[in-house]
Amino acid sequence: MGITKKLFGLTAAAMLAAGVAQAQSYTMTMAHVLSDTSPYQVTLNEFKKLIEERSGGDVAVEIQCCGQAGNEGRAIQSMRTGILTGGFVGGSTLETVVDAYRVLSLPYLFEDKSQAYEILQSDMGREMLDLLGEYGMYGLGFGSIYERSVAAKDPAMVSSIDDMQGLKIRVLPTPGFVEAYKAMGTQPTPMSYGELFMALQNNVVDAIEISPDALVADKFVEVVSSYTMTKAHQSTTIMVVSKSWWDGVPADMQEMIQQAATDAIAVGIAAHDELADAGMATAAEMGVEIIEPDLAPFMESARKSWDVILAEYPDAQAYLERFQAAMSE
Repeated sequence: MGITKKLFGLTAAAMLAAGVAQAQSYTMTMAHVLSDTSPYQVTLNEFKKLIEERSGGDVAVEIQCCGQAGNEGRAIQSMRTGILTGGFVGGSTLETVVDAYRVLSLPYLFEDKSQAYEILQSDMGREMLDLLGEYGMYGLGFGSIYERSVAAKDPAMVSSIDDMQGLKIRVLPTPGFVEAYKAMGTQPTPMSYGELFMALQNNVVDAIEISPDALVADKFVEVVSSYTMTKAHQSTTIMVVSKSWWDGVPADMQEMIQQAATDAIAVGIAAHDELADAGMATAAEMGVEIIEPDLAPFMESARKSWDVILAEYPDAQAYLERFQAAMSE
C-alpha cells in the first residue's frame, strides 16, 4: 500500500473514531417516591423532554416513579454506589447522610416558602449542593418547597397547640422531624411514605404532616377530616445524580444536563405552586375542614427543638447562622 493510501486510511480511521466519540450516548434512570402526577414527575418529564431534544437523542431518560427504586434512603444509597443515575429526594432524607443538611429540617426555619426559595436558589444554596460531592452525589438543584401542615382524622382535629398534646402523628423518619414534633407535644411516629395510607386507615396514627398537593394527589384526603395550616416545615427537595456517573460525562454534556435540569426545576416549581393551591381547594370541596390557627404558640414550642436537632453538628449550626444573617438583611 502506498504512503498516500496509508495516510488516507489513518485519516479515515481517525475521523471514524472521532465520530464514534461524538455519538456517545448516555442513559439516565431518574427515580422518585411520589405519584406520577406529582411535581417530581412534572419536573422529570420536562427534564426528559429538554435533554433528549437538546442532546439530539444522545441522552435518554427513563423515569421511575412511585417508589419503584425503593424508598428515598435506598434510592440515595443506589445513587451513591452508581446503581441508579439519579432522581428527586427530600433534603430531610439527605440529613441522615450529610450533617449540614440537618439545618433544612428545623421547624419554622424560614418565614414562608418564598423566603426558602430565595435562600436556596442563592450562592449559599449552590454551596450546600456542592457538599454532596463528598458523599458520592452531585446536586443539580433545589426543587419545589413543600409547605407541610397537619392533616388529622376525626376526632383528632388541631385548632391550637393544646390539641397537639399526645397526638400520634406520622412524621418523616428523620431526626429533625421527630424532634420538632416531640417539642410540640405529639407522639411522633416515623414511617416510610409507602406505609402511610394504611396507617391512617387502620388508626395506627391519628394524623400526618403533609403538603396540600400530596394530600390530594396521594388520596389522603379520603381518610382525613381536617387540615390545620401549621406550616412547621418548608420541606426541601433536591434533584441529584450519582457523582460517579456525572464524572464520566464530558464537560459540554454536563453543562447541557445542568441547564436542562435548571429549566425543568423552574417548570416543576410553578406546577407545584399550582397543585398546592388546587389541593387546598379540592380538600375543602371534599369536606375537609381547613383550619388556620395562631402560629405563635406552635413556633415557640417547635423552635425549642433546634438545639437538640443541631447538637454535635457544627456544620449545620454554621449554616443556620448564615441563613439567619441572610434573612435579616
